Amino acid sequence: MRHIVPITALGVAVAALMAGTTIALRPARAARQVQVDERESVRIAGTTFWMGSAPGDGAADEHPRHAVAISSFSLDRTEVTNARYAACVVAGICKAPAYLSSQKRAHYFDDRAFADYPVIFVGWGEADAFCRWAGGRLPTEAEWEFAARGPSPSVNTYPWGEEAPDCSRANLGGCVGDTDRVGLRPLGASPFGAQDMAGNVWEWTQDWYDADYYQRASGSDPRGPEAGTLKVMRGGCWMSGPDSVRVSCRKAELPSTWAPNVGFRCAYPEGK
Repeated sequence: MRHIVPITALGVAVAALMAGTTIALRPARAARQVQVDERESVRIAGTTFWMGSAPGDGAADEHPRHAVAISSFSLDRTEVTNARYAACVVAGICKAPAYLSSQKRAHYFDDRAFADYPVIFVGWGEADAFCRWAGGRLPTEAEWEFAARGPSPSVNTYPWGEEAPDCSRANLGGCVGDTDRVGLRPLGASPFGAQDMAGNVWEWTQDWYDADYYQRASGSDPRGPEAGTLKVMRGGCWMSGPDSVRVSCRKAELPSTWAPNVGFRCAYPEGK
């Protein structure tokens, strides 16, 4: 299902955020009367790839490197934006972000100047609800890494290859000090054309976290442990150093976690 909403609907969304409290939408720095398509996705053609890190590289929970077969699916080209998430709030499905601000901006979710910046301050449950409403789901950990790394024999350290991360490829520590507009760094695209898979915001995945899961993971479309306490995030964020924006880096957090550096993107079944 595709939903197309005008950016001006952000005002309606923000008014619905706070238990009946009306909040005026702040004007954009440059007025834009455009429509935001809630989903622009890239197709990920299924095949086999190498998941995890080689011996001597990465953290202990990234081992062993193992071959994984992934079925075809589609993935959001960018992280879910404020405008897209606001449409879900308007529909009465999604909860408002915990805060309307960002790290440096007193107004963020309620300012249409940031309509195409990643939504933040959302926990795993809110991300899951949005993706279901949008006709998809959160990507599995394996799908996320496949989309970032590419098919075998690729063992890229970063989505773009082996070049050291810098501000032309990723919004990481020392670049902006806050979120940045999605899709702003095409040099950082993954082999499939997905943007911002390194830096900007940590991205929720579907899977529960288990430090030893790779030692027994299925070789075909692994879905992670059946239960757990922590959920997996991927991709690093605007605070991260180079090590955290590697495609194999795993971060575990409580599903209820929300922060100014946490967002998400959605995956969709083949053909949607």
